This record gives sequence, C-alpha cells and structure tokens, in this order.
Amino acid sequence: MGDQALGRGDLMNTEEMTYIDGVKGDMRKVEDEYPLLTKEDLLRLDAEEPIWRRVRIALIVLFWAVWICLIVASILYIVFTPKCPPRPVQSFWQSKVGYWVNPFSFKDSNGDLVGDLKGLLSAGDYIQKSVGAGFVILTAMSPLYPKKLAAVANVSFEDIHPSLGTMDDLGALLRGFKKRGMQTVISLNFNSVPLSHELAHPAYLIPAGSVAKVRFDTACLQFCRAGNDSAELVGGKRFYSTYGMGSGVVDLNLKSPEVMEKVKGAVRFWLHRGVDGILLSDAAFFVEEGSCGTSAWMDEFPTCKLYTNGTVSVMQELRKVVDEVSSETSRQRVLIADPGNTGYGASKSEDAEKLLGTEEVPGAHLVISQQFAFNRGVSVKSYLDSTNASARSKMALVVASPSDKPYTSVYSTASTFLLQGTPVIYAGSELGWSPLSTLPPPMLYPFGERPIVDDVSSHLPMPWDSHGVGFSDSEKVGTAYAAYFAGLGVVETVEVIVCSRACV
Repeated sequence: MGDQALGRGDLMNTEEMTYIDGVKGDMRKVEDEYPLLTKEDLLRLDAEEPIWRRVRIALIVLFWAVWICLIVASILYIVFTPKCPPRPVQSFWQSKVGYWVNPFSFKDSNGDLVGDLKGLLSAGDYIQKSVGAGFVILTAMSPLYPKKLAAVANVSFEDIHPSLGTMDDLGALLRGFKKRGMQTVISLNFNSVPLSHELAHPAYLIPAGSVAKVRFDTACLQFCRAGNDSAELVGGKRFYSTYGMGSGVVDLNLKSPEVMEKVKGAVRFWLHRGVDGILLSDAAFFVEEGSCGTSAWMDEFPTCKLYTNGTVSVMQELRKVVDEVSSETSRQRVLIADPGNTGYGASKSEDAEKLLGTEEVPGAHLVISQQFAFNRGVSVKSYLDSTNASARSKMALVVASPSDKPYTSVYSTASTFLLQGTPVIYAGSELGWSPLSTLPPPMLYPFGERPIVDDVSSHLPMPWDSHGVGFSDSEKVGTAYAAYFAGLGVVETVEVIVCSRACV
C-alpha cells in the first residue's frame, strides 16, 4: 500500500518517519559541544573571574563618556564657531533688472501714432514676463526733442507732456506696476530746459560771452557739445546752451541757490507723487567750471565741462532730498545719474564714478555706465581695469541708451548681466536689433526729426511687428510702419522673437 502511494506521488504519513541509524545521536553530540551561557553561568563566571565584569563596566562607561563628549563638542562648536554674516538686504535697483523705455515711442493707446502712458501700462506683461525686468525707467516726460510734438505754452518740471497723458494716467501706471511688484523711475533733465520752460528766465540762466572771447570768458566757454556757437537768445540776450544756437534749449545756472531750491522742489514733487526714483539726464554737464584749453569739443577731454566738482555737489544735494523722502515715507527711493552724450569713448578710468560722490557725502545711488555701448571698443578686462572694485556694484551696465544706438552684440549683452552691477535693458535692445541711423519715419514719432547730438536709432518706435498693430490701432499705422521698416532696415520684431521661442 505504501509503495503504491509513493508511486502515485502521495505524501507519506510523517508520523511513520524515523531517523537513519546514528544520525540523531550525532546531532545531540553537536548541541552538547556548544552550550549557551545561562544567567547562573554568568554569575559564576563573574565570581570566578571578576576581570570580565570590570571589562564590561569599563566598556559601558567608555561608551557613555564618548557619547557625552561628542554632544559637548557639538554644542561648543556651534556656540563658538563664527556665525555666517546675515544675508544683505538689497534694494530693488540692486536685485532686479531695469528696463529703460521712451514712453513716446513705445506703445500708442489713442491712435495719434505717439506712445503714451496707457500704452506703456498695457505692455506690463511683456516687460515683466518676456523681458524679465523688475523696474522701469522712463525717459523725460517733457522732452527737449522732438519739437514736432504738440506745443506746450509753459513747460514745467512738474508737468507731463499732454501727448503722454495726464497725472491720473501716471497714477494708474504707478499702481499697475506696483501690483506687479515693479518699481517706476522717471527722468528729469536739470541741465537744459526748452525756451518755453518756466525757468528759461534770465535770472536762472548762465550769461554767454561774445564770440570773440572764446578762451577768456570765465562765465562759460563758447564751444559746445553740438560744435557750434554756444549761445541761445532769451529776451534779446545771449545765454549759454550745451547744445548751442538753434537747439531751442538753454542751460540752467545750477550754482544759483534759487535755482537749486526749485530743482529740489521738483524732485520732492515727483517722489511724493509715488515714483520710486529719479534719473538725472545729462548729469555730466550740470555745472561748467573755469575754462578749457581748447575751442573745439573733440580737441581734448573738456574737463571744465564734464564731471566737475560743482556737478558732484549738485548730485550730493539731490541725494539728500531723495534720502529725506525715503525716511519720511519708509520706502526706498533711488537716485540714478545718466552722464548723457559726452561724445567720448571708453577711457582709462570710469569718469562717471565721480557722480557717486564720496562715502561721507554720497551722490547718486546708481550711475549709468556706457562702457559696453556701441563703438566703445571695451572688453571685460579693460572695464575691470578702469573701474574701482568698490564702485562696480553701483554701476548700471547698458549696451544702449537715449544717447547710444542699439546694436547686436551677444558678448556685450552677456557682460552686462554677468558682471557686478545692475543690468539695464534699453527698450528694443532685447531684440538684438541694429536699425540704420538714417532719417526717422516722417509719419510716426519722432516725425522725421533728428536729435541734436544723439543717434536717431535710440528714439525709434518699438518694433512690435511689421504691420504696426502692436504699436497703435490707428488706421494709418500700417502704411507708416511699412515705410519705417523699409527705410531703416528693421528686421527684428517682438512678434518674430516670441514666435521663434514658441517654436523651439
């Protein structure tokens, strides 16, 4: 029966299993050879050989001693190790990218083919998300150029040109950008004012000498930035103008305490209006001192006109005003200095650093450095050699500005972001465009007019698209933009760049 069950694969009853002879006995012998120690065995061992008890106690004591020492050492290390310095709190102009824009040429909202504040506000997504800017710098809202804008009878530092909009429009712009976490800086030019300005009065201006007294006139020099006669007529008398006869602008006498009080009042006015800072245009020209040993602008660097001690003093006085308002409102405000079109390439030293003032009496918080602008021929090495290490964090690096034409240079653009300082993108330069410096479009801003000394390509309408729909909803914009693009060789547009990114 058993054999048949095994043949069928059935299990055998385990109760009938037995050990093979001799195996079970051998296993018991193995177990007896290695018996386990019982409690009684350990106690007997301690009594017979007490050294092992002492060894166990010593090991326990050693373990806890080492453990306690490690804890104490860790505590002492944490307590006495020098603490890491606190992370510095950076101001918005130190931690964000700036976007410098001419509101007249950026975006039109009412169909007059001139940009305005409402148009600028509508482009907030593009500025913040596409460009990546954290604060916006507006060029002058009452510009010296072009003259073909709607005439204003009595220009003031505290007004907005009607082509841009109203004070309510500015308030809406400030609130709209603030909701996005963006700051707004406006530009003021205290060096020159149009002849229609309320301060274009003989009491506030600099008398000009006769043409024959080029080298001996101590009040001012006859040569000027534009290379022509430096005088403009106001009330039948000649007064000094940085941009010369026919420019329609005249220089303020910033050495006058009365003029300085009016200038300070203008700064306070805009800061209390809610702007986050002031950019001073043409800051290198503010105060001319003494006489230069030349009668032509490019003969030698005009040290009597640019970056003088008087100019630095003006910067320091205005810095005090900005700091006072910042303290009063518990809100950071910035003072930026733009040297303007000095007409000189990259020098062995960064002259604009002087506008920062001194550690004891500071000037501007931030100074525009044009070392990477068009035709400067500068390299990173020469930039580092020409700047003081302590001043680099206070430099705003640009490749284009109102006085420097946009151009395509990946190297220069990358340098402004990688070097210490604040990168500032001039509107349009993010596209890498290089428009021709020919006559501007006659039907669009700036209506065929060239600037006095700057390059016209810095003042062209924003190339949103080839049809102009992104710039204005005017019926005439298509024809105007077609002529604009053809005449100035414009190829790059925002539309093309955005589409190319979406396709990658």
